[in-house]
Amino acid sequence: MKLAKFVKHGLCIFTSIAVMGTLAGCGGQAGSMNKGKLVKIAVCVSSQTPASMAMREVFKPRLEELTEGKYDIQIYDSGVLGSEKVTYDYTKSGIIEMCVVGTPMWSETPVMAIPDFPFVFRDVEHARRCYQGQLGSYIAEELEAEQPVTLMSWFPNGARAFSSNKKLAGLDDFKGQKLRMPNNPIHVKLAESLGANVVIMDMGEVFTALEQGVADGQDNPLSTVKNEGWYEVQDYIYDTNHIVASLELFAGDQFWDSIDEADREIFRQVADETSDYAWDLYIAQLAGDKQFMEDNGLTVTDLSDEDREAMKVKIQPVYDYLDEKYQWAGDIRKMIEEIK
Repeated sequence: MKLAKFVKHGLCIFTSIAVMGTLAGCGGQAGSMNKGKLVKIAVCVSSQTPASMAMREVFKPRLEELTEGKYDIQIYDSGVLGSEKVTYDYTKSGIIEMCVVGTPMWSETPVMAIPDFPFVFRDVEHARRCYQGQLGSYIAEELEAEQPVTLMSWFPNGARAFSSNKKLAGLDDFKGQKLRMPNNPIHVKLAESLGANVVIMDMGEVFTALEQGVADGQDNPLSTVKNEGWYEVQDYIYDTNHIVASLELFAGDQFWDSIDEADREIFRQVADETSDYAWDLYIAQLAGDKQFMEDNGLTVTDLSDEDREAMKVKIQPVYDYLDEKYQWAGDIRKMIEEIK
């Protein structure tokens, strides 16, 4: 028992040392001459995504400009500091000041499961209005009451579409297909309700699984299919936009409580500007992502209004699960529906 505790303690120390080494040796903007207060921000997505680009092109320069160099913003994108859960925990504990992650905290803070609710948004623009408005404010208030973080702003993580090696152009085509899904009960129940066989695996395993036939297909935003190279081993895209997922910019309370209110107001202002820039970038690239798939030989099928309604009926077990698990799920769907 003592040996086990010693090993566990040693691993924790080793992990912390490794992170400190990364923070010291490979900052997002190597060679920065800014001598202001260091603000380390972990970004879980790649440097080519709208969220990451917005952090580099808007958040860093605007924040440093408006505070006259009082802060030195260092961005570590592409998950170099660890997984979403790890970097979120680093932010809570004060190892880093801020992070941009998805919803790894949904199991401990249930309202963070809302971005995974299927077919609650009419389209991407509606999702943006919800996240940047009433829905986002509601989630932030609930989260901040339970977690030592401040939710600064919302970014797009993408509207999810299905891809496959097998024909996938309508509801009947899902039956029997092996679909890779993330280890999230909402996603799993969604695929099962459509008649697919679920294969759960990490993102890093997906390309090989699709190439070797371990999985026929998967669901992710088209930008992810493009950036991960999955289009090379897929033939069909069913552009369903069934989930419009989010990323969030968090500030840890240890950092947030250490700065004065005037600076907090600047951080809030710049976070909102960064959110707008990220959403504008994402919406502008949607048509290009679809064209990229077609140019690379994939058959792309848009979800018709008729099939959208039919799919919502077919995945009723998902809504039943959500209503049973979360007493507030129905009220949230109503709130979103009423947002124009």
